[in-house]
Amino acid sequence: MISPEECINFYLRPYPEMGKDKMALVGTPGLRTFAYVNPGYEVRALLPFGHYLYAVVGNRFYRITELGIATEKGALNTTTGRVGIATNGLDVTLVDGPWGYVYDLGTDTFAQIADPDFPGGDTIIHTDGYYLVNRPGTGQVWRSDYNDGSSWYGLAFDTAGSRPDNVVGIVLDHKDIWALGESTTELYYNAGLPTFNFVKIEGAFIEQGGAAPHAHTTANNAVYWVGRDERGRGQVFQALGRQPKVVSTSPVSHHISQYDLSTSFMFSYQQVGHTHVVLQIPDADVTWVYDSSVGLWHQRSSITNGVPSKWMAEAHALFNDQHIVGAPDGYLYRMATDLYAEGGEQDSTEIISTRTTPILRDKQNPITINEVQVVHEPGVGLITDGEESVDPQAMFSWSRDAGKTWSAEVDMPLGKIGEYDGIAKVTQLGQGVNWVFRYRISAAVKKVVVGAVADVEGDDA
Repeated sequence: MISPEECINFYLRPYPEMGKDKMALVGTPGLRTFAYVNPGYEVRALLPFGHYLYAVVGNRFYRITELGIATEKGALNTTTGRVGIATNGLDVTLVDGPWGYVYDLGTDTFAQIADPDFPGGDTIIHTDGYYLVNRPGTGQVWRSDYNDGSSWYGLAFDTAGSRPDNVVGIVLDHKDIWALGESTTELYYNAGLPTFNFVKIEGAFIEQGGAAPHAHTTANNAVYWVGRDERGRGQVFQALGRQPKVVSTSPVSHHISQYDLSTSFMFSYQQVGHTHVVLQIPDADVTWVYDSSVGLWHQRSSITNGVPSKWMAEAHALFNDQHIVGAPDGYLYRMATDLYAEGGEQDSTEIISTRTTPILRDKQNPITINEVQVVHEPGVGLITDGEESVDPQAMFSWSRDAGKTWSAEVDMPLGKIGEYDGIAKVTQLGQGVNWVFRYRISAAVKKVVVGAVADVEGDDA
């Protein structure tokens, strides 16, 4: 272990009141039930269009109203895994490996694509009236007929063949079509040519491919993806104006690269001025989040069967001006910063927010910690069932051996409603060499930590 540092269910927000370049820790948003669609099955895709939200949950396709009322419209041939979904305004087209499906918005009918020229697809995009897909297991990019997801022409494709690698996914950004290969990426644009009207952009060749069909997203005018090439995999890339750069830190990249990434996927959302790029790695049971607004990473976690696991959000859509996310159990949730737990009104689970510091050391000299004070937003207690305001507690612990062993947790009061002058501190922590501090809040309250102060004495010997 190089560093025990953690930031789980906290993200950082600039806090200039505390000084230049200072950041506050802010608790991540909570979830409240929006709809219960297909009990026990994962939400595989979400697409908002008009007054409806379209969803694939298990092997069923649904149309959902603004009130969360779901109506089944059709069935898929598979039950698990990501599903590609897009719309041209006339139909909604889905791809699921060798199969494709079209929901006709005008006739309200759902059918499997029967055209023998349909190539299959892992991912799908729509631009200029055409759907484009990658043909699984090949380097080919195909397009549909104009404004018709059910009709395909057997010669309307191109091979992204500057290098002999398969195309694993397609991304649309600023009308550029990104064909993410296994080790390289090529970009196309619509040149209006006959047969296959998209051509490669001269000079737009990236020596980095994609690690998984759905491990990519767009946010803040940039493309993000988990990279892969002949030399390795696991770094997260950001491309602004076709210029890629690595945005994952060395520890984040190291952690990502340890796991099977073939089922990893990404989505993004913007809330209260922060744009979050979410990377889900099911094999690791972990969720990494890159806050592109401040250029920093944190992790998300949910309590599943009483145990911390990856964040339950598996898909995202901004629908009816609400952030809607899908979960592995058939639920859709509304995500909001004024919610402080996850789940339904009566059956919610806590969000455990944890900040573990880097190691505090002085060239292996003994350090005495007389006091640690954590500065947080006070008076966040809640009134429960009309009773007196509850005084929620944070939990503080420390390690003197770089995080190998820990003290017992000590309560730090957050303050009842109206109590704004309390001081949360711990005294007489003792002497050690490699100090690490951990601060946790599980109470369903607003969480804002603006700083911490320690009274430290070094060894004069």
